[in-house]
This record gives sequence, structure tokens and C-alpha cells, in this order.
Amino acid sequence: MAERETLLVRVRTTTISTAYLTDKELAYNCDVGPELVARLVTLGLLDPVGRGMGDELVFEAGSIPLLRKILRLRYDLGINYEGIGVVLQLMERIEQMEERIRELEALLFP
Repeated sequence: MAERETLLVRVRTTTISTAYLTDKELAYNCDVGPELVARLVTLGLLDPVGRGMGDELVFEAGSIPLLRKILRLRYDLGINYEGIGVVLQLMERIEQMEERIRELEALLFP
């Protein structure tokens, strides 16, 4: 039987529904350096929830899919960071409108 290496990810929780990660843990989960995470915070593309022990930034676990989306837009599509901000805003607006459409459809077609 082949041996498998298991990597553990440390996740801190303060409530039942919200998990938190440090900047280094977020970077590790997305296979980037913590310097890039710090740069994206400076550019306003990632929002930390605060600071942890020392000088580490703390993020909600939901930042993992957001960071992966940013990386896909940057490296797969070649969009610059300013353009990524615009694309993310447009994607969020589309999601809001789709949710509103579902609500209206539920009212019209119960």
C-alpha cells in the first residue's frame, strides 16, 4: 500500500460559522507568497478582518475562493490589478441581480 503525505491546515475559529486564517495560511492555501497577499491588501482587492499576534493579517476563510479568483483573472486572463477590481465589482453586481431575479420568479411562479 502506498504511503500518502497529509498536510494539515491550521484554521482558527471564534464562532461556529466563521473560520479565520492568517496571511501566511491564506497564501499557503492558494500557493502564493505572503508578499502577494500583502500587495493585494494594499491594492484593496483583499480585505483582512484585522490583525493577529505580531504583525500578521487575519482573513475570513471565504478569502480563499476570492484569492483564487483574483489569481485566475490575473494569470489566466492577463487582467491587470485595476481591471481585476472592476471585474470583481461587476461579478458581484451580476450575482446580486441574479438573486433578485430568483426572488421575483419565486413570487410570480410559486
